Amino acid sequence: MKNTQAHFPTIAERSEPAEREAAVLALWRQGHIFEKTLAQTKDGPRYTFYEGPPTANGRPGVHHVLARAFKDLYPRFWTMRGHYVERKAGWDTHGLPVEHEIEKELGILDKSRIEAEVGVAEFTRRCRESVYRYVGDWNRLTERMGYWVDLDDAYFTLTNSYIETVWWLFKQLWERGFVAQDYKSVPYDPRIGATLSDHEVAQGYREVDDPSVFVRFRLTDDPSVSLLAWTTTPWTLPANMALAVHPDVTYCVVEREGEKLIVAEPLLEKVFRDEPVQVVDRIRGAALAGVRYQPLYDYCRDAKDRYYVIPASFVTTEDGTGIVHVAPAYGPDDLALGKSRDLPIFYSVDFTGHVVPEINIAAGLFFKDADKPIMVDLQQRGLMFRRETYRHNYPFGWRTDDPLLYIAKTAWFVRTTMRKAELIANNDKINWYPETIKYGRFGNWLENNVDWAVSRERFWGTPIPLWTDGKEYVCVGSVAELSKLTGHDLSQLDLHRPAIDDVTFTKEDRVYRRIPEVLDAWFDSGSMPYAQFHYPFENEQLFKRSFPADFIAEAVDQTRGWFYSLHAIATLLFDSPAYKNVICLGHVVDARGEKMSKSRGNVLDPYAIFDTLGADALRWYFFTGSPPGEPKRISVELVQDGSHKLINTLWNTARFFTMNANADGIGVPADVALAQRTDLDRWAMSGCELLTAEVTAFLERYDALGAGRAIERFVDDLSNWYVRLSRDRFWRSGASADKQAAYRTLYECLTRVMLLLAPFTPFLAEALYQQLVRSVDAKAPESVHLSPWPASHAEAIHAGLLQTMGVARQAVDLGRQARATAKIKTRQPLALAYIRTRTASDDAAIERFRDLVLEELNVKDIRVVGLDATFIEYGLRPNLPRLGPRYGKQMAALRAALAAADARAVAAAVAAGTPFDVRADGQSFTLEP
Repeated sequence: MKNTQAHFPTIAERSEPAEREAAVLALWRQGHIFEKTLAQTKDGPRYTFYEGPPTANGRPGVHHVLARAFKDLYPRFWTMRGHYVERKAGWDTHGLPVEHEIEKELGILDKSRIEAEVGVAEFTRRCRESVYRYVGDWNRLTERMGYWVDLDDAYFTLTNSYIETVWWLFKQLWERGFVAQDYKSVPYDPRIGATLSDHEVAQGYREVDDPSVFVRFRLTDDPSVSLLAWTTTPWTLPANMALAVHPDVTYCVVEREGEKLIVAEPLLEKVFRDEPVQVVDRIRGAALAGVRYQPLYDYCRDAKDRYYVIPASFVTTEDGTGIVHVAPAYGPDDLALGKSRDLPIFYSVDFTGHVVPEINIAAGLFFKDADKPIMVDLQQRGLMFRRETYRHNYPFGWRTDDPLLYIAKTAWFVRTTMRKAELIANNDKINWYPETIKYGRFGNWLENNVDWAVSRERFWGTPIPLWTDGKEYVCVGSVAELSKLTGHDLSQLDLHRPAIDDVTFTKEDRVYRRIPEVLDAWFDSGSMPYAQFHYPFENEQLFKRSFPADFIAEAVDQTRGWFYSLHAIATLLFDSPAYKNVICLGHVVDARGEKMSKSRGNVLDPYAIFDTLGADALRWYFFTGSPPGEPKRISVELVQDGSHKLINTLWNTARFFTMNANADGIGVPADVALAQRTDLDRWAMSGCELLTAEVTAFLERYDALGAGRAIERFVDDLSNWYVRLSRDRFWRSGASADKQAAYRTLYECLTRVMLLLAPFTPFLAEALYQQLVRSVDAKAPESVHLSPWPASHAEAIHAGLLQTMGVARQAVDLGRQARATAKIKTRQPLALAYIRTRTASDDAAIERFRDLVLEELNVKDIRVVGLDATFIEYGLRPNLPRLGPRYGKQMAALRAALAAADARAVAAAVAAGTPFDVRADGQSFTLEP
């Protein structure tokens, strides 16, 4: 059987992943393999992938590997199928995350101090420098984990070309009437002095315990009667301007301990609990309209009318008292009601989040800290009815971790509500994985869509391209347009603050200056399909070929972040989804399921896994450990357990092949027709072809879990069934057709699995490819990743053979389990094994592979029986304490009757709970269970 072909390199007994992966990285780098995959497919159909830009303001963690693994898998798969997959890296370089890092470095968290002590120019200079600080760490992680993306031609959101496209997009929205300035109650982070968008707020909710207070508002005409209102924000009470009731709810006047309180009837029991009260009157909410009350505090100096009851439909009877305290400065419903009634808008808490000086009982306190002195004051004045603690969700700054304010202020909005129907309709065109996100988390977000607050009163971001003379606005959509307006060439101007703030122009004798705000950084990232190409100023055809994306993937929280900003801009300007397929990934948590954080000390360094188990192990664990949308528990031990079965089993199987092939002097085994191979060979090849079809179908529908687990099952079948049953064929001395068939079958299965694994575990696949293919075939593609994706040959799939072999293997597995239960080792021969089957085809399967089953179970014979067969032996004995007194001298005859009875029939009667007869010597006895 010797031949002249080259032998295979020796595969080490122990798999050393770090060394293996380092060698593969060197091969890719030196051979420019990634670049060659692009060159090889440049004329193929285009498959577009968008890289969600991370903010490189810190070192990457293990959770960043998760998304990057999925973002690498599908481009590799489609590339092997001949598609051209451009993978442009990107960096999100603006916004609060960057500013926050510089604030910490400076030790200054106050916005006004930054302006006064540091200056906008110095602050933005530091921001610019910082975004490049960790790019090297990110690039190192990207390469180490095998994520192929073009880092040399990455887009940065801070470049003038990127900003110019963002300006163009903003002007398109402006000209179509989608941009408006409005006075609204907006989520506001007082620590950073900036308005937040609703999708930013959605990322920062936390369950907290807040004070829950029931407060008396005494009627002006009769102070012995009080309207009882409820709030969880006592700090807003000094800004109270009105009380709201539902017009259609019945309110009760309740007498209690000499006072009268007005409460919604549906909430009487909740408010007063077991306390005895007397209802003295009932009033419809509408009838309370205009009733005046004494203010808790009267700091407001506005002359407008206030302190009276207003009917409002937003009032509910789910919690509280059915009477809502209205502070127009704090809350969307409050402001809307205040506007409709022209109530004063009084700020008891300013935009730094602190109580204003005139509120002497809490002046200067942070707004949350003002709750306590206000409650103490109300208690002392007899206005506090009850104080409790209420657990609810409250928004916190997603970057600052400070509580947010909903405060009335002027901001700029993109009016997404104008295209709510289109946003929902375009979502119907997107394939979401998991599918529940489509009409669940994301769909619900769109159904409850609010206008996008895009202005930020900050320093480091894309400047909003609006210039104003104080009355009118000019929106600028390009540097050329701005140059024309100013009469100066601004092509070399840095478009950031403060340089852009100094650019003014005159129009009709009026000086126009830029508004101070910058854009929400989510607007930047949502602009990347266009701005990465500097569209429409350049690359028009390239953009059109790349929009919308075929695939994107990020963590599930991006449903309120990048996924939404992409969707909103694409819908408003192009009436199109920005992407066709999206994978939403669960968050990475520690082994106990807890969120990772430095303060908890449970952060896992990805290199702790890379340097021991390898990047492939972590990738495989993320793909196959659980469905992608579920949280990913992680530890070194979990990754090892989750990847060992595939990686080590495949490695050892390949080693078995090469050791034996080298011993026999075999290179690439010669082909052997399937008809000339054994049933075992044809079974393995059928499984291999079926696996190819399954993995292809799974990946086409973005199911990495299904594909990965199918590969895992096949590798187990190959190693623990095919190879184990075929060992003697490999070990026989001399050459034979049967031995050649075994070598060919195992080689084809190994090289097929290697190709299928290439997108999942690119290092392992490459190492095996170099050892099994390139080492013996110099004409083969230079890399496994330059190889075409394998086609499945349906004619080679023998479904009947797969089914019958499956039955035989199940019989062997069950037989081994029975031996283990009985503690009888396989090497001890047994005379007989019974195999219970369900169908005639099962019977035929056992008969077809009788010799195989006999050998594997080490039994001399097998007997196939039906489902009704039983292997329990029954014996019958009289229960003397119960039967003795009843039958007395007849007990001897009864014993004989029981001895002669059919024990199985009696057992069946007992199981059914029915009487039965036994006979002996002409005597009959009827017994009951």
